[in-house]
Amino acid sequence: MRKFLSFLLVSLLIFTVAIPSIGFAQTNSKIELKQAIEIAKEKLNIPSSGYNFNSNYYENDSNKTWYLTWSSSTNGNINVSVDADTGEIISYNFYKPDNTPVSIIPKHTREEAKEVAVNFLNKIVPEKFKETKEQETDDYTGLNPKIAYSTAYSFNFIRIVNGIPFQGNQITVEVNKNTLDVQSYYLTWGSDYNFPDPKLAISKDRAIQIYKDNNSLNLQYNLVYTDVYGNNESTPQAILVYSLVNNQPVDAITGKILYQGYYGPYIGGMGAKSDNSQVLSPQEQKAVDDVSMYISKDKAIELAKEKLPFTIGSEYSLSSSNLYKDNSYSNSATWNFSWTYTEGNNYNYISAAVDATTGELKTFYRNDSNENNAQGKTPKYTKDQLKSIAEDYLNKIQPEKFKQMEYQDVPISVYDNSPYTSFNYIYKVNGIPCPFDSINIGINKYTGDIITYNLSWTDVKLPDNKNIIGLDDAYKTLFNNGDFQLSYIIYYAPDKVYQPPSKDIRLVYQLTNFNGLIDANSGAYIDYSGKPILKNENTQFTDIVGNWAEKDILLLSKYGIADGKNGKYMPNDYILQKDFIKMLVKSLQPNNVIIPLTSNEDENYDNYYNVAINSKIITENEKKPDSKVTRQDAAKFIVRSLNLKYIADLNSIYTLDYYKDADKIEDSSKGYVAILYGLNIMTGNNGYFNPDENLTRAQVASILVRYLRVEK
Repeated sequence: MRKFLSFLLVSLLIFTVAIPSIGFAQTNSKIELKQAIEIAKEKLNIPSSGYNFNSNYYENDSNKTWYLTWSSSTNGNINVSVDADTGEIISYNFYKPDNTPVSIIPKHTREEAKEVAVNFLNKIVPEKFKETKEQETDDYTGLNPKIAYSTAYSFNFIRIVNGIPFQGNQITVEVNKNTLDVQSYYLTWGSDYNFPDPKLAISKDRAIQIYKDNNSLNLQYNLVYTDVYGNNESTPQAILVYSLVNNQPVDAITGKILYQGYYGPYIGGMGAKSDNSQVLSPQEQKAVDDVSMYISKDKAIELAKEKLPFTIGSEYSLSSSNLYKDNSYSNSATWNFSWTYTEGNNYNYISAAVDATTGELKTFYRNDSNENNAQGKTPKYTKDQLKSIAEDYLNKIQPEKFKQMEYQDVPISVYDNSPYTSFNYIYKVNGIPCPFDSINIGINKYTGDIITYNLSWTDVKLPDNKNIIGLDDAYKTLFNNGDFQLSYIIYYAPDKVYQPPSKDIRLVYQLTNFNGLIDANSGAYIDYSGKPILKNENTQFTDIVGNWAEKDILLLSKYGIADGKNGKYMPNDYILQKDFIKMLVKSLQPNNVIIPLTSNEDENYDNYYNVAINSKIITENEKKPDSKVTRQDAAKFIVRSLNLKYIADLNSIYTLDYYKDADKIEDSSKGYVAILYGLNIMTGNNGYFNPDENLTRAQVASILVRYLRVEK
């Protein structure tokens, strides 16, 4: 599927560059331009005025397509593609500028949007739609922050053949969450396929054994940046995991593994690292130079030149040099240098990085002036010869590290026209790979010159491999959390990756819906930061059924805002300030997403407080984590989060005649209370605001849902 899309994108690029919008008298298609326009306008209700129109035509050996565009600076853009032989609408995209205020919680539910999507497809492609089944997408399942970012609900319908899903044919529709307009539609559908008979398929148990025999799971170390083992450490940690490294489908007819190109090993080995590099000012850099732990700039340049596999000629000038602190949790730093020279129209560039503490060469790159002269020529060096060049160099500059590394072979397609070959080596301890410690080196096939080099090395303590679960138990976790089932796929052999869309349909057993790792100690299904993944994260709390705020609590849970302990929300308990601030900060999504840095709850609360203080929601003096929250305190925090403090502090302009207990509201809180009344976030009870009343967790859930519905 991904290869077909790549081919399609290339084709579209060729089309958009090569074919202008002109008359199309000789298209040799069954559907001419006038008919294509009429089909699009009738089925998509495109207006007859208010837009500029443009069209293009494209055809290849298997497809003939009309591309129609209606554009307007005020009404937006409409793009439609129509099959020029069948008249079928292949794609539709609608964009309209809209500055209308919207709330984080959409106006319409997913169920309402699905009804729109279904009606749309029944009108556009009724016969094909009958052959499909909805495939659940991840924008509505679990506690996914992505839900607050998207403006549309996405629906994907997969073709079902002989009761088996066929990923090669599918229909995708996106419906706007607030307007219920269809924003986009894509039809991916082929014909003339021969589908293998599922009656001839091997059993699932046999397929599972074949899958296991292919070493699909591998024990390895994974680097994470959160505290997994409860050590309250903020530095990176290595954890032992079973990783899915050979997720190749099993041919359900022949029982053979189907290799579909290269699927790189050790996914997730790097963990969820963020870029915390901090460039030093010239004054700070000079001060650091004087510190004995860092080598000087001149020494770093000398070491770089000694270890580079080529000479930097006198024609090059040093164009930049910087000392970067690698991260916030260690004292390590890196010198980065670049040299350049220009000769006529040729720009020549070399970069290198040196560890400022050890003097190790970490990376280098040079642009290759011979690259443009290599096309169409036969490489001078074989892969084995290039590998020998790489290993001779690594033995020279990293002899000790290289002894402990293992080569990771990457099969090369016969259609690979790159002038370079890359070689990757990873560190192994007691036979267990550490993919975050690696060396990658790239060599020109035509000259034998080393062009790139990258050393990635992290000095972390590696946990021992005692008391880990066995491979069989790891596979149990894998199959309990993923879907291993029959599917039809379009098969591309490794040597046919770059060829046009294939018609080779295979019936396979393949694993889907597994996007994590397996903890080698506990056997738990975990994400790439080491945190457990629950199969159904939307499980409702056990203590909210029948509660007056049940729907609001569930809605906040879906957005990842409401949480509790041991499956309970405790709706009738008074909320503590630290939990109120945490929920309010989470409600600021998508502007603020807080990622817990440690398993220590108090430290994580500090993270939320830091955001709240920096956002001027609460002051340092007001911070009382374990205190209860009164209604007027909550009003202050919420209004500040809306950036309306400057208006709320104009107390003299507000009257609170609608509250019978207005005299009990502090003068400094009147503006805050009035604003929330006007926004329908906090409106009191039976004419009373009850400013000093402590809020329960259920009341906070209801307040925050109304807060999230504010259009801004």
